[in-house]
Formats: sequence, structure tokens, C-alpha cells
Amino acid sequence: MEEEEQIEEEDVEQPEEKKKGKFKLILLIVFLALGIGIGGTYFFFGDMIKQKYFGLSQENTEHKKEIKEKTVGPILSFEPFLFNISGNSSRFAKVSIGIEVKDVKVLEEAKKMVPIVRDKVLSVLGTKGPEMLMDVNNRNAIKQELHNALKNMFKDQGDLTAIYITDIIIQ
Repeated sequence: MEEEEQIEEEDVEQPEEKKKGKFKLILLIVFLALGIGIGGTYFFFGDMIKQKYFGLSQENTEHKKEIKEKTVGPILSFEPFLFNISGNSSRFAKVSIGIEVKDVKVLEEAKKMVPIVRDKVLSVLGTKGPEMLMDVNNRNAIKQELHNALKNMFKDQGDLTAIYITDIIIQ
């Protein structure tokens, strides 16, 4: 009798092991199919997904590489500009500016135009109030306005690469 009970227990255990094995196999197939599906979707639609959700594309990454490879051109630093702040005769500002140009040849031309550049910069900065000069968020707007005022002085408008504001002191 004991033998019959042992045989029955072994028979009961074998179907459970078969069920567990089948479940593991099915689970493995589901994960494998899911992985292949995700991989295929990325292969065919990866660029579109990156562009839509992350703002990245092959063109953007190439453009970023070009920007990183770009070197800084020569920079002409000017003596600090000291001027009265617009609308308030008792306050003044001291601003230091540098301009980046395309190459050394343009730098030599810019050195010859220092008085004209200083005049244009003072004309632009003299119209700004203390709030405009102190607000960090306005710096890009001021740089753009200075760039627009100075770019016409050069033979080619691409000769003036950038404007840098290095110091601002208001008293």
C-alpha cells in the first residue's frame, strides 16, 4: 500500500512540474516577442520618436557637433564704457564689452574703428534704464541690439560673430 501511495504522490507532482515548465516557457516567449517588438519599433521609428518626444534628430545632433567643433574667433575687448543712465542724471553705469570677429584680418579692421564702435555702443546703452541693465534676462536683448547696431560697420555682416558683456556696474 505504501508503494501505491508513493506512486500516486509522484504522479500528482509531475503534472504540477509540467505546468510550471509550460508557464516559464510561455513567459519566456512573451518577453522575447515583446523585446523583438520594441526593438523593431525603435529600428523603424526611432528617429521620429526621438524628434517628437526629446527634440532630437540626426540633423540636430550633427548640427550640435558642428557647433561644438566651431572655435571662438578673435575677441576685441574695449575699455569700460562709462555713461549716465537714461532718465536719471545722478546714476551712472560702467559696462565692459568684447566683440568676437570672424578672423584676424577683421580684427585688424575693427581696431581701426574703435572710436566709431564706442560711439555706437554708448548710443545703444545710453537709452537703457537701470532696471534694463540690472535684469539678467535682458542681457541677450541688449547683446542683440548691440550686434544689430555694429554689424553694418563691417564689410560682411558675418564678420561680427558675437557680443560679450563681461561687466556691468551701476551706481
